[in-house]
Amino acid sequence: MAWRHAATAVLAALASLPASAAAADFTERCDALAAAARVRVNFTDRPVTHDNRHDTVALGRRAGAAASRHHSVLGLTHATPHRRVEVTARALVDTDGRVCAAPDIVLHLGFSAITVSLARELSTDCQRRVVERHEQHHVAIWRNHYRAGARLIETRLRQPPAAPLYFASQQAMQRELSARVNARIDPLIQQLHAGIGAAHASIDSPTAYREVERQMRACP
Repeated sequence: MAWRHAATAVLAALASLPASAAAADFTERCDALAAAARVRVNFTDRPVTHDNRHDTVALGRRAGAAASRHHSVLGLTHATPHRRVEVTARALVDTDGRVCAAPDIVLHLGFSAITVSLARELSTDCQRRVVERHEQHHVAIWRNHYRAGARLIETRLRQPPAAPLYFASQQAMQRELSARVNARIDPLIQQLHAGIGAAHASIDSPTAYREVERQMRACP
């Protein structure tokens, strides 16, 4: 199991900024703006590709710290998660130039690639099936956690209802809004990856390796 994380933030065209009728109601209008903001998180799956060109030494190098010191790496699942954030600002400007914004957020989660590699040393179909079954558990962890994580992250971004974000000027909003949105999203992605890492470790245990070895020995 291995992964890299690619993240892209996109700031969409800003909504027009009407001046508030009176400074006294600016905060109330900003709160109402925030209440109307929308959040959506989409997960897009990706088919698995297979790469059986590498030997156990090469797979061990690719696995890096995830490789066991006591077992050759006969299979490796490599996923490249991808995230893209679309932000569209609902915004108001006060008479003093101060701006409040309530971003509509669309977060796209998925994978640039999921690759399962089986070592060249696997000489029979039976051996390849044994290792493939184990690697498919890793594939399922990636997919299931990201699918469930998309729903959970959407819920977390909606609760509690987001407060409006305040900026000193329209220029400051354009400069800082994307970073503030990502500051809300980043910890949720980190929690998702922590759960994924723990799940991968649970099926790369010594007990799991012994079971794979037992099945390999049973191959004709």
